[in-house]
Amino acid sequence: MEVIALLLDRRGDEVPITEEVVKAAARNRGNGKEVIALLLDRRGDEVPITEEVVKVAARNRGNVKEVMSLLLDR
Repeated sequence: MEVIALLLDRRGDEVPITEEVVKAAARNRGNGKEVIALLLDRRGDEVPITEEVVKVAARNRGNVKEVMSLLLDR
């Protein structure tokens, strides 16, 4: 989590936030909620929230409610 925040802080303009990145974050059962929140906080306008992202998030049994809430609030 700290590494992602550091990367976005230092090299954020060089790091593309693609659908695959968001799907990987949504799939993360351990820190998915935190990673999604960080991406939305730092790069909200650039975070693609697609049907596929929502489907992946819906399958995340670890923190599905929290991740879905973050995604759908956007």
